[in-house]
Amino acid sequence: MTSKHWTEDRQERENLIRAIGLGTEIATFMVDKGHRNGPELHTITTTGIIIVRNARTKKMVTKLIARPNQIRRYFDEVTEEVERVITVARKHQQLGYNMV
Repeated sequence: MTSKHWTEDRQERENLIRAIGLGTEIATFMVDKGHRNGPELHTITTTGIIIVRNARTKKMVTKLIARPNQIRRYFDEVTEEVERVITVARKHQQLGYNMV
């Protein structure tokens, strides 16, 4: 289930994410930025994708092709697994994927 925002505005990015692949989820974080629709769940995957869902409705808000520092900010400790995801995110950034 997706939000209206997702279905209207994010198809080009979704096509690139499909080509990259979602990978496996490694962690999910509750993020509350004071949005009127409430907090979000941000799920980080092994391919450097961040899946953003509304925490209350579980609807997809967006998917992001993460930059390395975005990944770092979620984790208190950078483990070997997290470092691998950061390396993938760095490659995506060099290719300009996160600009889509």
